[in-house]
Amino acid sequence: MSRFDDMIQGLQEDVKIPENVWRGYTETLTRLPEKGGYAKRRDGRKKEYTGRQGKRSAGGIGMLKAAALILASVTFLGTGAYAAGKYFGILDFLKGNGNTAALPPVEAEELIVPVAEEEQQKTEITEGMAADYTVKEAMCDSESIYVVVEAKAKEEGRYLFVPEDAIAEDPVRDWGIDSDLSAGEYAASKNLEIMHVNAGIQNTEELGIAVSTIYFQWVEDDVMDIMIECGKTERGKTLDVVCTGILWDESMTSMEDILRTEIRFTLTDISDAEVISYRPADVPEIPGVAVIEKAEVVQTKLGTYVEIIYRNDNGENFDGPAFRLANDNAQEHRIRMASGTEMLGSGEYFWKLSLEKREFGDSILLEAYDGHTKEVYGTFELVKA
Repeated sequence: MSRFDDMIQGLQEDVKIPENVWRGYTETLTRLPEKGGYAKRRDGRKKEYTGRQGKRSAGGIGMLKAAALILASVTFLGTGAYAAGKYFGILDFLKGNGNTAALPPVEAEELIVPVAEEEQQKTEITEGMAADYTVKEAMCDSESIYVVVEAKAKEEGRYLFVPEDAIAEDPVRDWGIDSDLSAGEYAASKNLEIMHVNAGIQNTEELGIAVSTIYFQWVEDDVMDIMIECGKTERGKTLDVVCTGILWDESMTSMEDILRTEIRFTLTDISDAEVISYRPADVPEIPGVAVIEKAEVVQTKLGTYVEIIYRNDNGENFDGPAFRLANDNAQEHRIRMASGTEMLGSGEYFWKLSLEKREFGDSILLEAYDGHTKEVYGTFELVKA
Protein backbone atom coordinates (compact mmCIF):
# COMPACT_ATOMS: atom_id res chain seq x y z
CA MET A 1 0.00 0.00 0.00
CA SER A 2 1.34 3.45 -0.92
CA ARG A 3 1.77 6.21 1.59
CA PHE A 4 -1.08 8.06 -0.09
CA ASP A 5 -3.43 5.09 0.15
CA ASP A 6 -2.51 4.71 3.82
CA MET A 7 -3.40 8.35 4.37
CA ILE A 8 -6.75 8.01 2.59
CA GLN A 9 -7.75 5.00 4.67
CA GLY A 10 -6.81 6.87 7.80
CA LEU A 11 -8.90 9.79 6.60
CA GLN A 12 -11.94 7.53 6.39
CA GLU A 13 -12.06 7.47 10.18
CA ASP A 14 -12.77 11.22 10.15
CA VAL A 15 -14.70 11.57 6.88
CA LYS A 16 -17.47 9.16 5.87
CA ILE A 17 -16.60 7.87 2.39
CA PRO A 18 -19.28 5.56 0.92
CA GLU A 19 -17.96 2.08 0.22
CA ASN A 20 -18.86 2.19 -3.46
CA VAL A 21 -17.09 5.55 -3.87
CA TRP A 22 -13.89 4.19 -2.32
CA ARG A 23 -14.08 1.00 -4.38
CA GLY A 24 -14.71 2.87 -7.61
CA TYR A 25 -11.92 5.32 -6.86
CA THR A 26 -9.31 2.61 -6.34
CA GLU A 27 -10.42 0.68 -9.41
CA THR A 28 -10.28 3.82 -11.53
CA LEU A 29 -6.74 4.61 -10.45
CA THR A 30 -5.72 1.08 -11.37
CA ARG A 31 -7.42 1.22 -14.75
CA LEU A 32 -6.31 4.64 -15.99
CA PRO A 33 -2.83 5.15 -17.45
CA GLU A 34 -0.18 6.52 -15.08
CA LYS A 35 1.00 9.42 -17.15
CA GLY A 36 0.28 13.09 -17.87
CA GLY A 37 -3.00 14.68 -18.83
CA TYR A 38 -6.09 13.61 -17.00
CA ALA A 39 -4.39 11.17 -14.63
CA LYS A 40 -1.97 13.85 -13.48
CA ARG A 41 -4.75 16.36 -13.04
CA ARG A 42 -6.83 13.93 -11.04
CA ASP A 43 -3.83 13.11 -8.87
CA GLY A 44 -3.24 16.81 -8.36
CA ARG A 45 -2.05 16.32 -4.78
CA LYS A 46 1.33 15.23 -6.21
CA LYS A 47 1.81 18.51 -8.00
CA GLU A 48 4.16 20.95 -6.33
CA TYR A 49 2.45 24.16 -5.25
CA THR A 50 4.41 27.37 -4.80
CA GLY A 51 3.55 29.87 -2.13
CA ARG A 52 0.27 31.53 -1.18
CA GLN A 53 -0.58 33.86 -3.97
CA GLY A 54 -2.00 37.21 -2.97
CA LYS A 55 -1.04 36.88 0.68
CA ARG A 56 2.46 35.51 1.20
CA SER A 57 5.56 35.20 -0.91
CA ALA A 58 6.24 32.00 -2.82
CA GLY A 59 8.87 30.82 -0.42
CA GLY A 60 8.82 27.07 -0.85
CA ILE A 61 6.83 24.05 -2.00
CA GLY A 62 3.49 22.81 -0.71
CA MET A 63 3.32 19.22 0.52
CA LEU A 64 -0.52 19.25 0.49
CA LYS A 65 -0.77 16.31 2.84
CA ALA A 66 -4.56 16.29 3.01
CA ALA A 67 -5.29 16.72 -0.67
CA ALA A 68 -6.84 13.26 -0.57
CA LEU A 69 -10.17 15.04 -0.54
CA ILE A 70 -9.84 15.33 -4.32
CA LEU A 71 -11.78 12.05 -4.11
CA ALA A 72 -15.10 12.31 -5.97
CA SER A 73 -17.95 12.09 -3.48
CA VAL A 74 -21.17 10.72 -4.97
CA THR A 75 -24.05 12.78 -3.58
CA PHE A 76 -27.67 11.59 -3.53
CA LEU A 77 -30.11 14.50 -3.67
CA GLY A 78 -33.36 12.82 -4.62
CA THR A 79 -35.07 11.42 -7.66
CA GLY A 80 -36.93 12.81 -10.62
CA ALA A 81 -35.60 15.01 -13.37
CA TYR A 82 -36.02 18.76 -13.25
CA ALA A 83 -38.22 20.41 -15.82
CA ALA A 84 -36.62 21.59 -19.04
CA GLY A 85 -34.18 24.43 -18.46
CA LYS A 86 -33.74 23.62 -14.76
CA TYR A 87 -30.68 22.21 -13.06
CA PHE A 88 -29.42 21.25 -9.62
CA GLY A 89 -27.77 24.31 -8.13
CA ILE A 90 -25.32 24.87 -5.32
CA LEU A 91 -28.02 24.99 -2.64
CA ASP A 92 -29.59 21.78 -4.00
CA PHE A 93 -26.27 20.00 -3.67
CA LEU A 94 -25.64 21.31 -0.17
CA LYS A 95 -29.13 20.32 0.96
CA GLY A 96 -28.57 16.88 -0.54
CA ASN A 97 -25.71 16.22 1.85
CA GLY A 98 -28.33 15.36 4.46
CA ASN A 99 -26.77 17.79 6.93
CA THR A 100 -28.89 20.91 7.39
CA ALA A 101 -25.98 22.54 9.23
CA ALA A 102 -24.00 22.33 5.98
CA LEU A 103 -26.21 24.94 4.37
CA PRO A 104 -24.67 28.39 4.27
CA PRO A 105 -26.41 31.19 6.18
CA VAL A 106 -29.30 32.79 4.30
CA GLU A 107 -27.27 35.94 3.70
CA ALA A 108 -24.64 33.85 1.86
CA GLU A 109 -27.15 32.89 -0.83
CA GLU A 110 -26.65 36.29 -2.47
CA LEU A 111 -23.11 35.13 -3.36
CA ILE A 112 -24.51 32.52 -5.79
CA VAL A 113 -24.42 33.87 -9.32
CA PRO A 114 -25.68 32.28 -12.57
CA VAL A 115 -23.08 32.03 -15.34
CA ALA A 116 -24.62 32.88 -18.70
CA GLU A 117 -23.64 30.96 -21.84
CA GLU A 118 -22.18 34.10 -23.41
CA GLU A 119 -19.87 34.52 -20.41
CA GLN A 120 -18.20 31.16 -21.09
CA GLN A 121 -15.43 30.43 -23.55
CA LYS A 122 -15.62 26.75 -24.50
CA THR A 123 -13.00 24.70 -26.33
CA GLU A 124 -13.28 21.01 -27.15
CA ILE A 125 -9.74 19.80 -26.55
CA THR A 126 -10.35 16.43 -28.20
CA GLU A 127 -12.33 15.46 -31.27
CA GLY A 128 -15.52 13.46 -30.95
CA MET A 129 -16.69 14.92 -27.64
CA ALA A 130 -20.10 13.37 -27.06
CA ALA A 131 -21.30 15.82 -24.40
CA ASP A 132 -21.75 19.54 -24.01
CA TYR A 133 -20.35 20.94 -20.76
CA THR A 134 -21.83 24.16 -19.40
CA VAL A 135 -21.15 26.09 -16.19
CA LYS A 136 -24.53 26.80 -14.60
CA GLU A 137 -23.70 28.82 -11.51
CA ALA A 138 -20.82 29.65 -9.21
CA MET A 139 -20.10 31.12 -5.80
CA CYS A 140 -16.96 32.21 -3.99
CA ASP A 141 -15.63 34.13 -1.05
CA SER A 142 -12.01 34.94 -0.18
CA GLU A 143 -11.32 31.30 0.75
CA SER A 144 -13.63 28.99 -1.24
CA ILE A 145 -15.06 28.34 -4.70
CA TYR A 146 -18.20 26.41 -5.67
CA VAL A 147 -19.00 25.71 -9.33
CA VAL A 148 -21.88 23.68 -10.84
CA VAL A 149 -21.14 22.19 -14.26
CA GLU A 150 -23.68 20.29 -16.36
CA ALA A 151 -22.77 17.50 -18.78
CA LYS A 152 -25.43 16.90 -21.43
CA ALA A 153 -25.19 14.36 -24.24
CA LYS A 154 -25.20 15.77 -27.76
CA GLU A 155 -27.15 12.72 -28.95
CA GLU A 156 -30.21 11.93 -26.84
CA GLY A 157 -31.21 8.40 -25.86
CA ARG A 158 -27.82 6.74 -26.37
CA TYR A 159 -25.90 7.07 -23.09
CA LEU A 160 -26.17 6.54 -19.38
CA PHE A 161 -23.93 9.09 -17.66
CA VAL A 162 -22.38 7.85 -14.41
CA PRO A 163 -19.90 9.50 -12.02
CA GLU A 164 -16.27 9.16 -13.01
CA ASP A 165 -15.48 6.73 -10.17
CA ALA A 166 -18.56 4.53 -10.59
CA ILE A 167 -18.41 0.88 -11.59
CA ALA A 168 -21.09 -1.29 -13.19
CA GLU A 169 -22.06 -2.87 -9.86
CA ASP A 170 -22.85 0.44 -8.16
CA PRO A 171 -26.56 1.16 -7.52
CA VAL A 172 -27.86 4.00 -9.68
CA ARG A 173 -29.80 5.24 -6.66
CA ASP A 174 -26.48 6.60 -5.35
CA TRP A 175 -26.61 9.49 -7.79
CA GLY A 176 -30.34 10.07 -7.77
CA ILE A 177 -32.12 7.55 -10.04
CA ASP A 178 -35.26 6.05 -8.51
CA SER A 179 -34.33 2.43 -9.14
CA ASP A 180 -32.83 -0.52 -7.25
CA LEU A 181 -30.81 -1.63 -10.28
CA SER A 182 -27.06 -1.40 -10.62
CA ALA A 183 -25.54 0.85 -13.26
CA GLY A 184 -24.88 -2.14 -15.51
CA GLU A 185 -28.39 -3.52 -15.12
CA TYR A 186 -30.03 -0.15 -15.61
CA ALA A 187 -28.04 0.59 -18.77
CA ALA A 188 -28.82 -2.85 -20.20
CA SER A 189 -32.54 -2.49 -19.45
CA LYS A 190 -32.68 0.71 -21.51
CA ASN A 191 -30.10 -0.30 -24.14
CA LEU A 192 -27.77 2.55 -23.13
CA GLU A 193 -23.99 2.86 -23.28
CA ILE A 194 -22.31 3.73 -19.98
CA MET A 195 -20.19 6.87 -20.13
CA HIS A 196 -18.22 8.25 -17.19
CA VAL A 197 -18.35 12.01 -16.61
CA ASN A 198 -16.40 14.35 -14.39
CA ALA A 199 -15.43 18.01 -14.12
CA GLY A 200 -12.86 19.98 -12.19
CA ILE A 201 -10.99 23.26 -12.01
CA GLN A 202 -7.81 23.08 -14.06
CA ASN A 203 -5.82 26.19 -13.07
CA THR A 204 -5.40 25.08 -9.47
CA GLU A 205 -1.95 26.58 -8.92
CA GLU A 206 -3.03 29.99 -10.20
CA LEU A 207 -5.99 30.04 -7.79
CA GLY A 208 -4.15 28.41 -4.90
CA ILE A 209 -6.38 25.31 -4.84
CA ALA A 210 -5.01 22.30 -3.01
CA VAL A 211 -8.19 20.38 -2.24
CA SER A 212 -11.37 19.72 -4.21
CA THR A 213 -14.46 17.64 -3.49
CA ILE A 214 -16.76 16.72 -6.37
CA TYR A 215 -20.46 15.80 -6.15
CA PHE A 216 -22.73 14.23 -8.79
CA GLN A 217 -26.49 14.38 -9.39
CA TRP A 218 -28.53 12.66 -12.10
CA VAL A 219 -30.89 14.93 -14.02
CA GLU A 220 -31.70 12.58 -16.90
CA ASP A 221 -29.98 9.40 -18.08
CA ASP A 222 -27.68 11.44 -20.31
CA VAL A 223 -27.57 14.64 -18.24
CA MET A 224 -25.45 14.90 -15.09
CA ASP A 225 -24.95 17.93 -12.86
CA ILE A 226 -21.58 18.14 -11.10
CA MET A 227 -20.62 20.45 -8.23
CA ILE A 228 -16.99 21.29 -7.50
CA GLU A 229 -16.21 22.52 -3.97
CA CYS A 230 -12.70 23.70 -3.21
CA GLY A 231 -10.67 25.92 -0.95
CA LYS A 232 -8.37 28.56 -2.40
CA THR A 233 -5.66 30.95 -1.29
CA GLU A 234 -5.85 33.51 -4.13
CA ARG A 235 -7.80 36.41 -2.68
CA GLY A 236 -8.13 38.57 -5.76
CA LYS A 237 -11.62 39.93 -6.34
CA THR A 238 -11.67 38.88 -10.00
CA LEU A 239 -10.81 35.25 -10.70
CA ASP A 240 -10.22 33.69 -14.12
CA VAL A 241 -11.47 30.12 -13.71
CA VAL A 242 -10.66 27.30 -16.13
CA CYS A 243 -12.87 24.22 -15.80
CA THR A 244 -12.36 20.91 -17.59
CA GLY A 245 -15.10 18.42 -18.41
CA ILE A 246 -14.09 14.85 -19.21
CA LEU A 247 -15.91 11.87 -20.73
CA TRP A 248 -14.72 8.29 -21.11
CA ASP A 249 -15.90 4.70 -21.38
CA GLU A 250 -14.41 1.27 -20.70
CA SER A 251 -13.06 0.92 -24.23
CA MET A 252 -10.64 3.82 -23.76
CA THR A 253 -7.19 2.51 -22.94
CA SER A 254 -4.95 5.53 -23.47
CA MET A 255 -4.91 9.16 -22.47
CA GLU A 256 -5.48 10.17 -26.08
CA ASP A 257 -8.88 8.46 -26.01
CA ILE A 258 -10.31 10.44 -23.09
CA LEU A 259 -12.58 13.27 -24.28
CA ARG A 260 -12.05 16.73 -22.79
CA THR A 261 -13.69 20.14 -22.95
CA GLU A 262 -12.26 23.34 -21.48
CA ILE A 263 -14.47 26.14 -20.17
CA ARG A 264 -13.14 29.57 -19.17
CA PHE A 265 -15.15 32.17 -17.27
CA THR A 266 -14.60 35.04 -14.87
CA LEU A 267 -15.84 34.81 -11.29
CA THR A 268 -16.07 37.91 -9.12
CA ASP A 269 -15.76 37.68 -5.34
CA ILE A 270 -18.60 39.87 -4.07
CA SER A 271 -18.19 38.76 -0.46
CA ASP A 272 -16.81 40.70 2.49
CA ALA A 273 -14.24 39.12 4.79
CA GLU A 274 -13.34 39.94 8.39
CA VAL A 275 -9.87 38.82 9.49
CA ILE A 276 -9.21 38.39 13.24
CA SER A 277 -5.65 37.77 14.47
CA TYR A 278 -4.85 35.25 17.21
CA ARG A 279 -1.66 34.31 19.05
CA PRO A 280 -0.67 31.38 21.33
CA ALA A 281 -1.93 31.86 24.88
CA ASP A 282 0.97 30.11 26.63
CA VAL A 283 4.06 28.17 25.56
CA PRO A 284 3.37 27.68 21.84
CA GLU A 285 5.39 24.48 21.41
CA ILE A 286 4.06 21.00 20.77
CA PRO A 287 7.32 19.12 21.47
CA GLY A 288 8.93 17.65 18.36
CA VAL A 289 5.98 18.62 16.18
CA ALA A 290 5.33 22.34 15.90
CA VAL A 291 5.94 25.75 17.39
CA ILE A 292 2.77 27.74 16.83
CA GLU A 293 3.58 31.28 15.69
CA LYS A 294 0.22 32.88 14.96
CA ALA A 295 -3.19 32.30 13.47
CA GLU A 296 -5.96 34.15 11.71
CA VAL A 297 -9.69 33.53 11.70
CA VAL A 298 -11.35 34.65 8.48
CA GLN A 299 -15.11 35.19 8.71
CA THR A 300 -17.23 35.47 5.56
CA LYS A 301 -20.93 35.02 4.87
CA LEU A 302 -20.13 31.57 3.54
CA GLY A 303 -17.96 30.06 6.24
CA THR A 304 -15.32 30.30 8.95
CA TYR A 305 -11.67 29.63 8.21
CA VAL A 306 -8.82 29.08 10.67
CA GLU A 307 -5.33 29.66 9.26
CA ILE A 308 -2.34 28.54 11.32
CA ILE A 309 1.32 29.43 10.85
CA TYR A 310 3.83 27.23 12.67
CA ARG A 311 7.50 26.28 12.59
CA ASN A 312 9.44 23.02 12.54
CA ASP A 313 13.13 22.70 11.74
CA ASN A 314 13.22 18.94 11.07
CA GLY A 315 13.96 19.53 7.39
CA GLU A 316 12.41 18.28 4.16
CA ASN A 317 11.29 14.95 5.58
CA PHE A 318 8.96 16.67 8.05
CA ASP A 319 5.38 15.55 7.34
CA GLY A 320 3.51 18.00 9.54
CA PRO A 321 0.55 17.55 11.89
CA ALA A 322 -3.10 18.00 11.11
CA PHE A 323 -5.20 20.42 13.13
CA ARG A 324 -8.80 20.42 14.30
CA LEU A 325 -10.96 21.98 16.97
CA ALA A 326 -10.43 20.27 20.31
CA ASN A 327 -13.41 18.61 22.00
CA ASP A 328 -15.58 19.48 19.04
CA ASN A 329 -18.76 17.68 18.11
CA ALA A 330 -18.31 16.88 14.40
CA GLN A 331 -22.07 16.92 13.90
CA GLU A 332 -22.23 20.47 15.21
CA HIS A 333 -19.30 21.99 13.31
CA ARG A 334 -18.48 19.90 10.28
CA ILE A 335 -14.98 20.21 8.89
CA ARG A 336 -15.65 21.11 5.28
CA MET A 337 -12.08 20.96 4.11
CA ALA A 338 -8.49 21.06 5.31
CA SER A 339 -5.75 22.53 3.15
CA GLY A 340 -2.99 20.13 4.03
CA THR A 341 0.49 21.17 5.03
CA GLU A 342 2.11 23.88 2.93
CA MET A 343 5.77 24.78 3.34
CA LEU A 344 6.24 28.53 3.21
CA GLY A 345 10.05 28.39 3.47
CA SER A 346 12.80 28.42 6.11
CA GLY A 347 11.03 25.94 8.38
CA GLU A 348 7.71 27.81 8.35
CA TYR A 349 4.48 25.98 7.53
CA PHE A 350 0.84 26.82 6.89
CA TRP A 351 -2.41 24.95 7.59
CA LYS A 352 -5.99 26.09 6.86
CA LEU A 353 -9.13 24.58 8.32
CA SER A 354 -12.48 25.37 6.65
CA LEU A 355 -15.53 25.13 8.88
CA GLU A 356 -19.22 25.73 8.52
CA LYS A 357 -20.16 29.22 9.65
CA ARG A 358 -19.61 29.70 13.39
CA GLU A 359 -18.45 32.33 15.85
CA PHE A 360 -15.42 32.08 18.13
CA GLY A 361 -14.98 33.86 21.42
CA ASP A 362 -11.78 35.37 22.73
CA SER A 363 -9.99 32.03 22.59
CA ILE A 364 -9.86 28.88 20.47
CA LEU A 365 -8.70 25.46 21.67
CA LEU A 366 -7.07 23.43 18.88
CA GLU A 367 -5.70 19.92 18.72
CA ALA A 368 -2.69 18.73 16.72
CA TYR A 369 -2.76 15.11 15.59
CA ASP A 370 -1.25 12.67 13.12
CA GLY A 371 -3.48 12.46 10.05
CA HIS A 372 -2.34 8.87 9.40
CA THR A 373 -2.31 7.19 12.81
CA LYS A 374 -4.76 9.57 14.56
CA GLU A 375 -2.29 9.95 17.43
CA VAL A 376 -3.00 13.20 19.28
CA TYR A 377 0.17 15.23 19.79
CA GLY A 378 -1.34 17.83 22.07
CA THR A 379 -3.68 20.78 22.42
CA PHE A 380 -3.00 24.50 22.48
CA GLU A 381 -4.99 27.65 23.02
CA LEU A 382 -5.13 30.69 20.78
CA VAL A 383 -6.29 34.06 22.08
CA LYS A 384 -7.16 37.26 20.24
CA ALA A 385 -4.04 39.30 19.57
